[in-house]
Amino acid sequence: MLDLRYHVASLSAVFLALVVGILVGVGISGRGFVDKSERRNFQNQIAALQARANRVAAEKDLLAQQGHAAESFVQDTYPVLMRNRLAGKRIAVIVIGPSGGAAGSDVSRALADAGGSVALYRAIKVPVTLAPLRAALQRTPGFRTLPVIAHELGQEWVTGGVTPVADRISPLLVEEQRGTTGRPVDGVVVIESSAPADAPTGRFLTALLNGVAQGGAPLVGAEEVDTSPSLVPSWQAVQGMSSVDDVDTPSGKLALALLLGGAPSGAFGLKPTADAPLPRIEPAA
Repeated sequence: MLDLRYHVASLSAVFLALVVGILVGVGISGRGFVDKSERRNFQNQIAALQARANRVAAEKDLLAQQGHAAESFVQDTYPVLMRNRLAGKRIAVIVIGPSGGAAGSDVSRALADAGGSVALYRAIKVPVTLAPLRAALQRTPGFRTLPVIAHELGQEWVTGGVTPVADRISPLLVEEQRGTTGRPVDGVVVIESSAPADAPTGRFLTALLNGVAQGGAPLVGAEEVDTSPSLVPSWQAVQGMSSVDDVDTPSGKLALALLLGGAPSGAFGLKPTADAPLPRIEPAA
C-alpha cells in the first residue's frame, strides 16, 4: 500500500510539472509567439491534465481511507489471533551480536502476546575465535574443529540432556544468559545484529544454527522492516530455518507466533525475499 501511495504522489508531481510547462507555453503564446489554435490546444491539455489530477487526488483519498480501515482491522484482530497461540510453549532466544536491540523487544512482545515464555536466552559474543574454544575442549574427544563445536553447541542448547560442550565454552562465548539447559525447547528465535565480519565467525554461526535446526524445534530468524542489509539471505542457507522480516509490525509478530507454533517453514514479511506476508493461519489450540 505504501508503494502505491508513493506512485500516486509521483504521478501528481508529474501532472503538476506538465501543467506548469503548459502554462508557460500559454504565457508565451499570449505575447504572440503562437497562434490562437495552438493556444486552445494548450488550454485543452490543461483541462485534461486537471481532470486526471482530480482523479489521482480522489484515488489518494480512497487509499488513505482504506489504509485507516486496514490498520483498524489489524489492531482489532491481532489480540484475537495471538491469544494462546504459544500457550505453554518454552521458547529459546539466541542473540548474535551485542544486543537484541529493538528487534529483541519486538520478539519479547510477540511471545508475551501469544502466551509463550522465554525458557532459554543466550547472547553470543562476536567475532568468534577458535583457539580458546579448542583449548577449553582439549579433554573432550571429538570436538576439535570450529563447525563441529558449533553444531554440537546448538543441539545441546535446544534438545536437553547433558551439555558437555556448552558447559565448557559458554563462559568464553556467551556474554549474557538466562535460563538453564537440560530440557528441550519448543521453538527457537534468532536475532542477529549484523552479518559476520569474518569467515571463521560466519562458518561457526552457520554450523551453530544448523545444529539448532537439527534439534527438531521450529527455528525462526527475526528482523525489523528497516534492517539493512537484511539477514534473511544468510538464514535461508540454514536448512529448515524460517524468517520474519517485519517483526516490528503486528503481522510480523503473528507470523513469528505461527511459525513457532508449527506452521510450515518459509520466508515471511514485506521484503523481496519473502514468500508471503503470513503463513497459513490455523485456529489456536
